[in-house]
Amino acid sequence: MQLDAGLLTPPVRLAVALAALPCIAVAAVRAPWRTWLTRPDRQHVWLGSLVLLMFIWTLRAGVTPGLTVQFLLISALTLMHGWALAVVGAGIVLLADALQHRDLGDWPVNLLCSGVVPATVTWLLHRVVEARLPHNYFVYFFVTAFGGSFVAFVAAALARLGLLWASGAVPAAQVGEEYLLLLPMLGLAEAFMNGLVIAIAVVYTPDWVSSFDDRLYLRRR
Repeated sequence: MQLDAGLLTPPVRLAVALAALPCIAVAAVRAPWRTWLTRPDRQHVWLGSLVLLMFIWTLRAGVTPGLTVQFLLISALTLMHGWALAVVGAGIVLLADALQHRDLGDWPVNLLCSGVVPATVTWLLHRVVEARLPHNYFVYFFVTAFGGSFVAFVAAALARLGLLWASGAVPAAQVGEEYLLLLPMLGLAEAFMNGLVIAIAVVYTPDWVSSFDDRLYLRRR
């Protein structure tokens, strides 16, 4: 989902920029660029993921003025490439979209809500599940990939609603009970899409999924 930054007050836009820009700076520094020297296939997969993400994000539906709904697929991007590359990738795709529509003012808020928030939620949940639950494929798929995608999508949506509420723009955007009722259904669709991508990648090319260690999840008991 993308948000029109024009609905936000200047203080809220400033606070969002102060939160989003350091995040992408940290992600750019922490991203494992050096691994591409020995694993160029990882670079190709990441770039291909961004092309797919750019296409998916062109498929959006307007629910209310200034707020559109779309699949995020950030959870799949995070599980495949890690938090840093997911945030950087989302920033690149959103920047390209902002330049195309000549509205760079929307970039920080959508980077925070569509990139940083879902990537962070997905990665934190993955770390918790890996530390506390049994290591097997079904836990990874149903809890980390499917459940994590659902939680990350809802968190991203609530982050947008929180910014609108902080700006006093909720009535102007016509966001009410109907939109909140749609979130579970949209979240399930998002979880299915992310789970499908991760399942296919794990089955055919597990090396492409950085969060999945087949020696750990598929080892014999």
